Amino acid sequence: MNTRTPAALALAAAAAVLLTACATPETQTRAAGSAAPAPVADTKAFPPFAPERGLAKGLNLPLETYMQDYADTVAIGNGKRLLAQKCMKTYGLDVQLPASGLNPSPTENDANMERRYGLTDRETAATYGYGLPGSEKPRTTQQTPGLDAIEIEVLTGRKAPTGQIGKTAPPLPLEAREKARESYNGKKIHERGCGGWADQEINAPTADELTRISELNGTSFTESMKTPAVAAAFEHWSACMTGKGHPGYKDPFVAARAITRPEGAPAGRPEIDLALAEIDCKAETGLVGTWFAEESKIQATIIDEQRPVLDSFKTKNEAAVNEAGKRMGG
Repeated sequence: MNTRTPAALALAAAAAVLLTACATPETQTRAAGSAAPAPVADTKAFPPFAPERGLAKGLNLPLETYMQDYADTVAIGNGKRLLAQKCMKTYGLDVQLPASGLNPSPTENDANMERRYGLTDRETAATYGYGLPGSEKPRTTQQTPGLDAIEIEVLTGRKAPTGQIGKTAPPLPLEAREKARESYNGKKIHERGCGGWADQEINAPTADELTRISELNGTSFTESMKTPAVAAAFEHWSACMTGKGHPGYKDPFVAARAITRPEGAPAGRPEIDLALAEIDCKAETGLVGTWFAEESKIQATIIDEQRPVLDSFKTKNEAAVNEAGKRMGG
């Protein structure tokens, strides 16, 4: 199971886009006020706090209390973006950096409860099989202006690699690149540029801290599948699948891996039949409820053992969200 879902990765991705935005050949400084307004994320399209239908309806694992949810990720990302833009203006540079939240994650956080235990929503499976609803919709794109060499220096505190102006993926990591000039327009450039300064001001959980929560989340999932109760539930589920004409599947993930179809192609009848059988057998054997109960117990133990670390992360995340809100005028 991939323990890093789009919800947890969104902030890191936004930061990467912010710091490696497309560049154009160096030109004159843009006039103040020339940047177009940023698009605004539709919070109504954000994933729900817990699944709203299906066998996982209303389920939340104990560790979710400590996870950074999608709304927090977007708030922190946009707070950093606006701070960085304001910082850039103090150097006479007016830029519009990519906004967060325009293409909402399908999951609220790293727990991915909608599909943590495989398919759970029969209504969705009847149409999409093992696919994700909405995956066929076009992604929202942003008209992000290119950054020239000066803007890259002021934003990142580093120079763009030679020959890389106009390209989106510099071959060198940021910290390995040559330091920016000392100052621009009479103002000293921050050690890590305006982007790094914005990071410090918001002081959100780091990538390492986010990864730590993800690792605990992954550990509980892996350990739960080893429990006698879940192992027995798998056997009952597998027998049910055989009875419905789908033999050879020892657990739901084996069934999911059996599906192959071209990207973007609609689910065919065989895939939909397998998906519906998987969900029906989960309902008949109580697999989801058993699995959730066993993993909840494991997570409760993890929380007891890791409480100081988890509480510190939660406090830091809440403070970052509040600070981002203040900086955005919220």
